Amino acid sequence: MPRETFQQELDALLAEVLDFGGEVEGTLENMVRAMEERDAALAEKELGVDVSYKVRGAEIDEECMILQARQAPVARDLRLLYTVQAVSNHLVRSGTLTEHICHALVDTAECERNEDLEATLVEMARTAKRLFHEGLDIFRDRDIDRAKDLQAADDKVDLLYSEAMNLIANPSDGSAGDPEWRMRAALMVHYLERIADHGVDIGGRTVFLVTGERIESAMQQYINRDLREE
Repeated sequence: MPRETFQQELDALLAEVLDFGGEVEGTLENMVRAMEERDAALAEKELGVDVSYKVRGAEIDEECMILQARQAPVARDLRLLYTVQAVSNHLVRSGTLTEHICHALVDTAECERNEDLEATLVEMARTAKRLFHEGLDIFRDRDIDRAKDLQAADDKVDLLYSEAMNLIANPSDGSAGDPEWRMRAALMVHYLERIADHGVDIGGRTVFLVTGERIESAMQQYINRDLREE
């Protein structure tokens, strides 16, 4: 296979992953809006996306394996194929988690809710959506400096996770909400944390793609460089 053709196929594969990411991000945006507006009908529209996302992820994996089999890629190209597979996996899992949350919103549409806990969940969902979006942007632009910043931004999700779990265990004054909703809320907290983690990991994969290093090693070198410059 001529090198030019191989590069075109790599570019097409990368474009396909970014398009896939846009689809998952669209589902995530609808999920957040459904939470904000208590719109069960909007959440219901996203039920079933998990199956199509898994099919698309499997197709991308197959394309990666075919490309590796048809031509022995150089190290840089191998990193791209490895990263594409990893990012695709993060997209599939994020789509699955988003559908789980949409199911919970539909199933508990008529349940009484604790307002403080609901507000915390919405804020957590917005933050997770932003981290996921930034992770995709970092991957698209190969901006490894932003990938390092994304690791620190994930701390807000951890704080919101702790706040939500505390409200579940120790409800604020007023109604604690229906037991069914509180049980689903505990699951949604976990799902949202994982979506945020997937966004951060996509950014981390970009560091490996660009430098060939894991983000932990790259961050340590970054810190050491700053110390030497002081």
